[in-house]
Amino acid sequence: MPEDRSPTGRVLIHNARVYPDASGASAAAILMEGGRVRWLGQAGEALPAADRVIDAQGHTVLPSFIDAHAHLWWMAMDRLVWQLSGPQAPGSIDELLQALRERARECAHGGEDWIVGHGLSEGRLAERRLPTRTELDAIVADRPVVLRRACGHAAVANTEAMRRLGYRDDSPDPPGGLLERENGVPNGILREAAAVPLYPLLPRPTQAQLVRSLHAVADEALSLGVGTVVEAAVGFTAGFEAEWDVWRAVRAQGRFPLRMGFMLAIGATEAALRGLKPEADAHWRAATLKFFSDGTLGSQTAALHEPYCACAQRKGLLMNAPRALKQGVQRAAEAGWQVAIHAIGDHGVDEALEALEAAAPLADGRPHRVEHLGLMAEAALQRLAATGAAVVTQPSFIGRMGDGFAAALGPERAERLYPARSLLARGVRLVGSSDAPAGDLSPFQSMADARERRAPSGAVIGAHERLDAVEAFRCHTEHAAATLGLGERIGHLRVGADADLVVVDTDPFKADAAAVRGTRVLRHFRVGDEVLGRSPAA
Repeated sequence: MPEDRSPTGRVLIHNARVYPDASGASAAAILMEGGRVRWLGQAGEALPAADRVIDAQGHTVLPSFIDAHAHLWWMAMDRLVWQLSGPQAPGSIDELLQALRERARECAHGGEDWIVGHGLSEGRLAERRLPTRTELDAIVADRPVVLRRACGHAAVANTEAMRRLGYRDDSPDPPGGLLERENGVPNGILREAAAVPLYPLLPRPTQAQLVRSLHAVADEALSLGVGTVVEAAVGFTAGFEAEWDVWRAVRAQGRFPLRMGFMLAIGATEAALRGLKPEADAHWRAATLKFFSDGTLGSQTAALHEPYCACAQRKGLLMNAPRALKQGVQRAAEAGWQVAIHAIGDHGVDEALEALEAAAPLADGRPHRVEHLGLMAEAALQRLAATGAAVVTQPSFIGRMGDGFAAALGPERAERLYPARSLLARGVRLVGSSDAPAGDLSPFQSMADARERRAPSGAVIGAHERLDAVEAFRCHTEHAAATLGLGERIGHLRVGADADLVVVDTDPFKADAAAVRGTRVLRHFRVGDEVLGRSPAA
């Protein structure tokens, strides 16, 4: 008979190795009641009475993990649209065009107008380049085609899609965007702000479909040990109105299993016009506004002081004029919003620091945030530390994309990619996250990548920036919780904390990084209720 997992008053887990935090101290038993941790016991201590008793069979109990930067809405969309990634992804432009031809037949049969694909990456294509609108036009010319790059910061459009967007052969680059050209004519590759106007035009699944898909994504997160997620940019995938309406529907249902935080990709003025104020609910926290300093390394739009290796003229893009970014950040902070700035290239990071240096600190002690921080000059490290900002990094980026980054930047700059240990050494709060679907949603993969910093080729990038097991764990738990302003409640299992915990089959403090990657989550409790349970032998 399967074990009853319905919520009960007092739940005791014993015969376990319980790590309340990253200090190294452990217990053998933990008692949950009323959604909180009520007791921790050592081996040999008398066990308290409980309504439900679970023998952990010697497995490890950890705080539930916090993903401080992920795109659940994007992941939900990916489950419902044509996918160009994964094991069956096209391996060349010819294969991609054949897949487009087949998709066009399916869309014609279903009466669909737009043909939209997600997850395109030139790194998976033999030609190591994106297709052009001319190539797309040769397959589909009478309907709009949009293939969105895996990073979300670029897309390829055919001529009909560009026409509907209002682009002509003589259209200039929009501020913060790039229309790539061949012989002076746009070739259909739209980067950053040049692609953004497309997204609200694209067909979307129904709200009901998206809500169901978000629940499926939440279940995936729980199965990987993630119980709290910060949605990294509401409005980034399909526009603010469309995305926020879906999230409001999710909240109204009242059954979403994750603790959520939100970065809203709007400015303080728009937030005020929409009647939005920082909301500090411990389970549904919308208290952060998201700004963009630059683009991404994969799309070569991250703003650099020196050019990318493949193109002496390309240094990336700033998304906003420096003065506009600084003013936007100042207004947001003055209105009580936590500020998060996407900044990846060393030029983009410098502009983000300029803005943060002028931002008022928050009364509740939450730090402002720098998202990603892919590359920075040595001189900027102390400036960063002085701002008090947290850095939210993505260790799995090197594990997934490190070779491409190294090729784009060259060996000297590659060694300085995604600093970690050097930030901790200067007292910067470093927070681990996934940026899923671009990075790996599993915190165990992320912690292993933080320890190894090994690219897909096997090359180690920035060995001096490796973290040890304790540091990697703390970045994905306590540091993340403090950045959300929830350091007293989550990210640890000390008595009085919320009972957000996982039972896993691997001890991340004792196992090597390879073993940590293979960790299985056996049980997951959120505020004392079991949201995932499986047999250790399953």
